[in-house]
Amino acid sequence: MDYLKFENEKGVQKAERMLFIDFRLRFIGTISRSDISDQFGIMDAAATREISDYRDLAEENVKYSHKLRANAILDTYKPVFDISAEKALGMLGNGFNKNLLFEEPLAPYQRVGTFPTRLDVDLVATITRAMSARVGVKCRYLTSNSDNIGDRTLFPTAIFYDGKTWMFRAFHKESEGFKNFHFIRLDATEILGDEPAPHHATIEADGDWNTKLPLTLRLHPGLTDRKEIVVRKDFGLDDKDEFTYFERAALIYYLIENWSIDVSEKPSAKKHGSYNFQLMMPEIFKQYKGTERIFDIFG
Repeated sequence: MDYLKFENEKGVQKAERMLFIDFRLRFIGTISRSDISDQFGIMDAAATREISDYRDLAEENVKYSHKLRANAILDTYKPVFDISAEKALGMLGNGFNKNLLFEEPLAPYQRVGTFPTRLDVDLVATITRAMSARVGVKCRYLTSNSDNIGDRTLFPTAIFYDGKTWMFRAFHKESEGFKNFHFIRLDATEILGDEPAPHHATIEADGDWNTKLPLTLRLHPGLTDRKEIVVRKDFGLDDKDEFTYFERAALIYYLIENWSIDVSEKPSAKKHGSYNFQLMMPEIFKQYKGTERIFDIFG
């Protein structure tokens, strides 16, 4: 349904609330009365009426599990409002925002490098619903370093943006470990509603996700005077030559790539021009499973 048309016919506040319910059902799989009350600052009775009104609007999308909560009917669910996967992931990460649905920027705007083929919103919704319900998914996944595109069983735990694309963290049942996956490489994803995540496959058991490591970074000795001025400005360093930044062990790979960090024990003169920073005491990171491979790739 066109959002602006619904807004004009039903009123702005009603449209926002219907949108919120539709969004939660699609990407979380469930919505409670308190979710609506907290989001819009209304009484519980009013929140209950909003769920009932949504049910009148899309009866085959939602069913009550009990008086305070409603669940999506996955077999017959059809979205009432159109939303891209990228915008949905942004709201899942930063909170619901109806303004993300408008293609009306407040200043001239263009995102660089937007591919015609976007993320499959239905595949993304399958992953995020499984994440919320803490159940597994069966999927096909294409890797860049393997010809294996067979079925995999994943237990999704978190979403993140690596500076270039949306990704998710999951426990890979077949290899018995946590890994990072690209949404864009998914295919044929199915929720395994009868396969709850065992404790060792939950986010609480993911040591690399829950551990934040200190990266002590120093301005790279190979920087030219002009490049050093630019790097100081870009990172707000002022007169500091060295600083410490904390990042999850599971995500340090992307930080090193995006910030152009030299991880070698001794800076290589041949590579000076391509780095912004030198990682101090790199041997510390060889102790962690999630960071040991950075030396093979970036070393």
